[in-house]
This record gives sequence, structure tokens and C-alpha cells, in this order.
Amino acid sequence: MKSKQKRWTIALLGAILIIVIVLIIALLTNKKMDNGEQSTESQASEQEKYTTQLEDGTKINTSEEFNNTKMYGDLEISNIQYTEKDGMSVLLADVKNNGTTTHEEEIVKITILGENEEIIEEIKPVIGKIGPGESIKLNASITVDVANAKDFKIEASNE
Repeated sequence: MKSKQKRWTIALLGAILIIVIVLIIALLTNKKMDNGEQSTESQASEQEKYTTQLEDGTKINTSEEFNNTKMYGDLEISNIQYTEKDGMSVLLADVKNNGTTTHEEEIVKITILGENEEIIEEIKPVIGKIGPGESIKLNASITVDVANAKDFKIEASNE
């Protein structure tokens, strides 16, 4: 009987040891997966720091700096909306001539800036002719997703 008890004790201890090893492996694997998911989630939030995504997939730029009113000479650029959908980024804005003279049609350079003021992209839209006190719409688009921008600057184009 002692021999039978010894066998049962050894078998029971072996089964317990196997269960403990399986549990430890499962816990370690789950912990690694959690860390991987967290780093992926934090990378995604870092990559999309300045956008909110709508149900239809449209990304809207939410950066305060990007959406603040900008001045280009006597032109006030306000009501800025910057979106991306299906690889097409679009900047829409109101442009008002606060000056006393007519602003003639002009190609300008808009430089899209990232987190550390690095240049993400440049676009060259046309600002139409605007009389004193008048407003027009600016519509600039680019076929690349650059909606996650921190800011932009506008200046005269060399063209």
C-alpha cells in the first residue's frame, strides 16, 4: 500500500506541477500580449495625435495651432477645416481682405508642419482676387494623408 500511495502522491505532485507551469506560461504570454497591445495603442494615438475620426472614416484635424486664424499680409485666414478621407487631404478656409486695396490673384505656399515643426508637405493653392472687406473661400487639396498636422504656415510662392 505504501508503494501505491507513493505512486499516487508522485502522480498528484506531477499533475500539480504541470498545471502550475501551464498557468505561468499562460500568464506570461498574456502579459506580453497586453504590453504589445498597449504599445500599439499608444503608437496609434501618437501617430494620430491631432485628428478625430468620424464614422465614415473622415479624419478631422483638431490641433488648436493648425485651426487658429492666420494672417498673410492683409488677408485673414479663418474658419479653417482640415480633413482627410480616402487618401485625400483638404484644407478649407475663409479668406478676408482686411486691407484697403484689392488683393490680386496669387499662388501661395502652404507648408504643413508636424509635431516638431518639421515640414510634412507643401501645397500651392491659388488665392483669388479679393476686394477690400471682401471674403472668399480657400480650397486646397493634396492626394496624401497629412491630416495629422500640428500647424501650417502660409507665405508667397516663388512661382
